[in-house]
Amino acid sequence: MNARLICMALLFSATSHIFTSHAQTPDFPWPDGKNMALSLTFDDARGSNILNGIPLFDEFDVKATFFLVPNAVEKELAAWKAAAEHGHEMGNHTFEHPCSGNFPWSRHKALENYTLGKMEAELLKASEWLEENLGTKPRVFAYPCGQPYVGAGLHQQSYVPLVAKHFLAGRNWLNEAPIDPFYGDLGLLNGMEMDNKDFDEILTHINSAKENGQWLILAGHDIGDEGRQTTYLQMLRQLMEYVREEENGIWLAPMGEVAEYVAETRKAMEDTVNIPSLVRPDENGRFVLTAEKGRGVGPRIEYMADWKAFGWFTGKDQVEWEIEAPNFGKYQAILEWSVSDEEAGKTFVFETQGQQLEGIIKPSGSWETFKTVNIGELYLRKGYNKLIFKPKEDFGSEGALLDLKEIILQPIR
Repeated sequence: MNARLICMALLFSATSHIFTSHAQTPDFPWPDGKNMALSLTFDDARGSNILNGIPLFDEFDVKATFFLVPNAVEKELAAWKAAAEHGHEMGNHTFEHPCSGNFPWSRHKALENYTLGKMEAELLKASEWLEENLGTKPRVFAYPCGQPYVGAGLHQQSYVPLVAKHFLAGRNWLNEAPIDPFYGDLGLLNGMEMDNKDFDEILTHINSAKENGQWLILAGHDIGDEGRQTTYLQMLRQLMEYVREEENGIWLAPMGEVAEYVAETRKAMEDTVNIPSLVRPDENGRFVLTAEKGRGVGPRIEYMADWKAFGWFTGKDQVEWEIEAPNFGKYQAILEWSVSDEEAGKTFVFETQGQQLEGIIKPSGSWETFKTVNIGELYLRKGYNKLIFKPKEDFGSEGALLDLKEIILQPIR
């Protein structure tokens, strides 16, 4: 029995439950077999970070991330410089800490009156100041008030692209869940509040992240025993004692260190993991619809990492891609597939917006032998398009259509 038939047998014997759609995403490989990642982050360069936080973190040899506003850093400049030299991460929190004018204290620097150009200049100014005064260039950013926009109404724009352009990662505020390391947007990462929480409340988030192999970024402000927007010293001590127990499987590291690891790991795994993603044209104007970026829909559709391909196991399975086309255009569709001689001969349909390409799946020589063939021409409209590849007729739950590695849409000039 060949490898694909073994895969089919295991799939059918594993469960009788019918799925409507699923992607086969492996567990994220955290360093040293850890179950999750954890980052401790603090905003605004508050004095209690220096007075209470740094000594506690140094006691446990833990490195935290601090998002700094220059005028606050100036009050304890020597201490912040020492913290940076000791390995704590210094992040950018803008120069002026602008938030919505809905807050009376922010009306003289209201985000509603910002432009993207003004915000970019402020981000760069803050980074330059921190590098000059602390000797370290910020790699990470936190959105003041968790508000990642400038302007208002019809003129409101996200400044997440600016953060993605100038920083390795950006953190939001008051979010409700840890980060899936395969899906989380590094430019807008979830930050979960740890101010005024006891350890049991934080442990609930940790257990959820451990169970799902996620990254938990905790966000706080002051560090002390009491007060509004204060992360409690007792909670932090309990947390760090819990983390250093190896059996708990937690990688505790600054936000930038984890973000760098996530980015590098994603890149290393990008052509072996099925993560449905919006497809945009490459530098040659082609749309490369890989199996990794498609969404399997049906009772038994299966992404097979060894082949980097989708395999059909019933006549009701199909794969969908979503793309963003810059302009209306005509494209040649090129299919890369494999199929055994025994399963060849079934008819496929490739469709979008009322257009259909049909053809017969010809033998490729074996399941392990992939070939390419032109399957026809179609038009894409400007903007959003959905494309679907499926059998023309339901062949039931026995047999297979093909293994589909990718479809390239080549522009016809």
